[in-house]
Amino acid sequence: MPEEEGEPVGMPEPEGEPVRAPEEEGEPGGGLAALARAPFRSLPSRIILSVFGAALATSLAVALVSTSSIESFLSAEIDQKFPATLNGASERLDLWYAQRRLDIETFARSATVVENAQRISSSRTRDRERAHTELGQYLAYVLERFPQYKGLVLLDAGGEAAVWVGPELDLPPGLVAGLSQVSVSAVGSMHPVEGGYAQLASAPIMGARQQRLGSLHAMIRPSAVSEVLHDDELGETGAIYVVGRDGRTLFQGTSGERRSGYPSALPDAEETPRVAHYTASTGASVVGSAMRFARFGWTVVVEEDYDEAFAPVVAVIRRILAINLGVVLLFGLAAYQFARSIVSPIRALSEGARRIADGETDVVVPLPAAQDEIEMLTRVFNEMSQRLHRNQAELERSRLEVERANESLVANNEELQRVNEVLEQLSITDGLTKLHNHRFFQDHLQRELRRVRRSGEPLSLILIDIDDFKKLNDRYGHSTGDAVLREVAVVMNGVVRESDLLARYGGEEFALLATQTELEGARALGEKVRLAIAEARFSADGVDEPVGVTVSVGCAAYHGDPDALFREADRALYQAKAAGKDCVVSAA
Repeated sequence: MPEEEGEPVGMPEPEGEPVRAPEEEGEPGGGLAALARAPFRSLPSRIILSVFGAALATSLAVALVSTSSIESFLSAEIDQKFPATLNGASERLDLWYAQRRLDIETFARSATVVENAQRISSSRTRDRERAHTELGQYLAYVLERFPQYKGLVLLDAGGEAAVWVGPELDLPPGLVAGLSQVSVSAVGSMHPVEGGYAQLASAPIMGARQQRLGSLHAMIRPSAVSEVLHDDELGETGAIYVVGRDGRTLFQGTSGERRSGYPSALPDAEETPRVAHYTASTGASVVGSAMRFARFGWTVVVEEDYDEAFAPVVAVIRRILAINLGVVLLFGLAAYQFARSIVSPIRALSEGARRIADGETDVVVPLPAAQDEIEMLTRVFNEMSQRLHRNQAELERSRLEVERANESLVANNEELQRVNEVLEQLSITDGLTKLHNHRFFQDHLQRELRRVRRSGEPLSLILIDIDDFKKLNDRYGHSTGDAVLREVAVVMNGVVRESDLLARYGGEEFALLATQTELEGARALGEKVRLAIAEARFSADGVDEPVGVTVSVGCAAYHGDPDALFREADRALYQAKAAGKDCVVSAA
């Protein structure tokens, strides 16, 4: 309400008394001159400083809350990301070593290795020389086709190195003695050799009557293990590495600065991975986590520079500071322009501004009696104060709603992506054997046919059918038949090349599309598959002895007619069946 005539205009005190405007010492209407003489006592300076302080306090509070929330969110993301990265790296490493064990077992069981290992002990010089030559050629071919190994050595039945392909190492006698006695295929841990370490995959070489003919050993290339540890989701400073029981680094992925070891205590075998902030062996401040790798008792470690891990927070802080500076400068400029147009009778508004600067956002200044610019300014000031209070509340509500909406959208998108990936994989995968299914094979075949029509490269089709599979089902039951189908798929997967496509074509029949392969090469590949399955033994629930199966194989080369390709391969398969099964027949 307007004050009584003669009373100064002001704001109400908390007790209900009107707020008196403090009297200025010196000139009453000092304006900019008073600002220059007494910057903290003049009315314009108070207006400028009050508005500036309110804008700065609000900006800093918003910046503090925003950065704190973002940092907490990012920390939670890292706490989930690093253990997931460790689990992924450990699973890849475990599968990789399992494949190396299957590789060396396949090599040791090959007909070339077994036959020539028998000839090595022959009394005829010609037989021994021929065996050394063929073994050297075969192992050189294996070394070329499998870059995971840097050398192979075949020990004869007496433990002597009969054939060595790749760099020869001076293996300690104790290690040689242990290698010569291996009874099952396995990948060993690290062994000290010539001032460094070597890791070998080993398998015994057995004759037709389970006679021990020697053993085959492959030296694993450390760089191949490093490639398995690589993870594109880590930043440039991120690194995944493996340390031994003594804490020293054995392998490291292809990214990040080289680590010499793990600076903290190694975790226990059953300990859940925890994310920690510490100083790495390189001297850098990092965020990292570690977990035990059960296969060899090693430890897998993931690290990322602290600055890079929290780079999003730093970027947000910089943006917020830039926005805050702009807001503060904007409010300061507005206050300066406002102060220039004001004279001394508005000290009551100065007191109201002081109360706003003290943290009050719902301040109402009593209207002056005179209906002039001061009265209008007071009305605007009151509306601004109330609007500021409402806007702050509305801004906070809007911020919370946006955060909740963003979190929900991110979660829904991630779930949809995961479901789509699973559905896509299921649509192209045979549920029993985990090979590609008939549908995927047909789609891939059409793409491959278009490619070979353009390039003129050779293409062959190999059809593989398990012999007497119905009798096996009738004798042992369908569960055993399903188990045999799964294990046959595993054996074939270990034999075929990476460039080939292996699929379950239907029932007990499989199709193998061999790219860049002539008919003779397809026949050799089919023979390799046939031999691997014939030598394998398959176990299943309810069966006392391992089950052996054979396959018939039909091969055909593509000559421009897709239908003729299938007819010829199918006819060759029937000829193999008619020829007594367990054989490979090529289309004429």
